[in-house]
Amino acid sequence: MINHRLECIDIGSDYCPCYLAELNECIVCSQLQGKEFCDCNWNGVCVYQDFIWSKRKAKAKRETIVADIIDKQNINKNLIILTLSVSNKMARDLNEPGSYVFLRDESSPSFFDAPMSIMYADEISGIIKIAVQINGPKTNLINSCGKHVFLRGPYWNGLFGHKYIKGTRNSKCLVILRGIAQAPGAIIINKLYNNNNEITVIIDKGKVEEFFIWQYINNFNLKIITTDLLSNDGQDVLKNAIADKDIKLIYSGGSDEQHLNILNYLDLLDSKAYFAVSNNNTICCGEGICGSCEVQIDGQKIRSCKVQLDVRKTIERRVLHG
Repeated sequence: MINHRLECIDIGSDYCPCYLAELNECIVCSQLQGKEFCDCNWNGVCVYQDFIWSKRKAKAKRETIVADIIDKQNINKNLIILTLSVSNKMARDLNEPGSYVFLRDESSPSFFDAPMSIMYADEISGIIKIAVQINGPKTNLINSCGKHVFLRGPYWNGLFGHKYIKGTRNSKCLVILRGIAQAPGAIIINKLYNNNNEITVIIDKGKVEEFFIWQYINNFNLKIITTDLLSNDGQDVLKNAIADKDIKLIYSGGSDEQHLNILNYLDLLDSKAYFAVSNNNTICCGEGICGSCEVQIDGQKIRSCKVQLDVRKTIERRVLHG
């Protein structure tokens, strides 16, 4: 078994070192894995030294707060958009691609926490917007909330390929979004646009049956195509878009089957574009503790709520190998 160096999304943040350091299971630091020597590839502040300075305790803990519901917009029977009041720092921390929080109603215990992607964040006014698809007991209870909701965050590993989203500049990009995955796509598009990229967006309304991020991206100079990606026409649109050899980055927000479909086109068309995707693994605690998000790649067990995974390997492992 070959252990590859892993990239932890929390390293260098206010939440590093985390609980895993206390348990000698740090993702990056070899000394906080029980080894006697330093063998990390991190160039920032030494995680081990930071742990010592923190008296061998997790540096900071993400606490559950009560967030005021400023507005609740009922898009249709399956979709609502919540506008929540949070601290300016929380809003700033959540204004990043892949950011998410855990939400639950005030009357339920912590195991009702549901991970929700951030669609919009304004650090000046201290508000965030979250699109919630109503499809089970947790989201039904969130839908029934009155003036407040419990919120825990911030978390950032809602996508794989952070370095491509943040590092792509002055290039052509293709963003493909389906259903509720439109929500985190809004911040991704904003990031790419601010990096002076030329962006084509393909949107499939999916099961939510709405193109609901229009107001969050309509001020940008984008090429927007709406289609049914599951139809023959939609597949032609997708294939023709990917065939553009000048595209440097493709982002897929949707199911693993959608990711694999795009990956197959990339191979078929011999595209060299970077590929980033939404993280569709089951996320329960967000701290790398519970094991719900754990995947095994090349014999190595990986906590996908904290680790940036190889896109191709994680897609093929989940879709082709179960």
